Amino acid sequence: AEGPIPPLLFCGPEGVGKRSAALGLAAGLVCRSGTIDQACGRCPPCLRVLQSAGVTALRRRSTAQDRAQVYPDVGFVGIPEGKTRISVLQARDVELSLSVQPFELPRRIYIIEPADSLTPAAANSLLKVLEEPPPWGLLILVTAHPWALPVTVRSRMQAVRFGLLGRQTVEQLLVDQGYPASDAAERARYCRGRLSLALAADPAAEDKVRESWIRAIEKLSEGSSAAALATAVAEALGSDAAAAENACQALLELMRDGQAVASGAEPRLLDRSQAERLTGFVDAAGPALYDRLRVVELLRSEIHIFHRNPRLSVEGALLALAGRLDRAALGR
Repeated sequence: AEGPIPPLLFCGPEGVGKRSAALGLAAGLVCRSGTIDQACGRCPPCLRVLQSAGVTALRRRSTAQDRAQVYPDVGFVGIPEGKTRISVLQARDVELSLSVQPFELPRRIYIIEPADSLTPAAANSLLKVLEEPPPWGLLILVTAHPWALPVTVRSRMQAVRFGLLGRQTVEQLLVDQGYPASDAAERARYCRGRLSLALAADPAAEDKVRESWIRAIEKLSEGSSAAALATAVAEALGSDAAAAENACQALLELMRDGQAVASGAEPRLLDRSQAERLTGFVDAAGPALYDRLRVVELLRSEIHIFHRNPRLSVEGALLALAGRLDRAALGR
């Protein structure tokens, strides 16, 4: 492809291929032997893309007093080892690098991920190059949380939105990577449309999370204290933000299956026997269950947005399910 390309914002859920797509686009734009849709992966420019993460290590021991430097023609800019954010110095490196014509390749391409980890000063440092990108330069920001970027950044970029992957797509990708078909199918059950989750999935651990919720809901139906159950569930499932988000999402999924079976449909994730253990609670809650699950979804989504305490989020999910916590209590 010739001519300028506007700055791109690759946004969507974690683990659906945003980084791979950004690297694939970079390779396609500089490859000597392939096409923009299918780079060869073997020519020197493609190898430059494969080595592009090296620029991140350049700033592992940098300080605010260091000067900006020009990167190689292709760079993948992430959080350096030992750091917690992408620094203003890294952003200045990118800005300076894009101002210089390419050394070897037809373009200069820089991919920043996770873009939401840019410090405010770093994000502001990119505004000029986003407003007036050079004809040979391409900047791609990759994030699962585009709302975390300043609106001044987002408004200057062309958004490319990624969606969740279908279960069959995930299964096929796993099989292509050498997983046995049965293992691929089992992992795809728990991936929620994300290949990264499928690769990291521990089906036994996922089953344990769901069984913990089902037992808690059964005890809730039997009249056990919601507060005591909430504390116990949070202790088991809310060890950190990732675990808490996974637990809240699992609760939403299993209640969806419980509602499906209660209405005569088939469950999507649970075995039918598991889903049937939830129908008594579903019937007793009635129409109020929908509002309660909206609160659970709100708690899940705000774990990262507002850095909520993970255990309190899981406790809140059980209390919301029991009708003891509503949106008004959350200020929503």
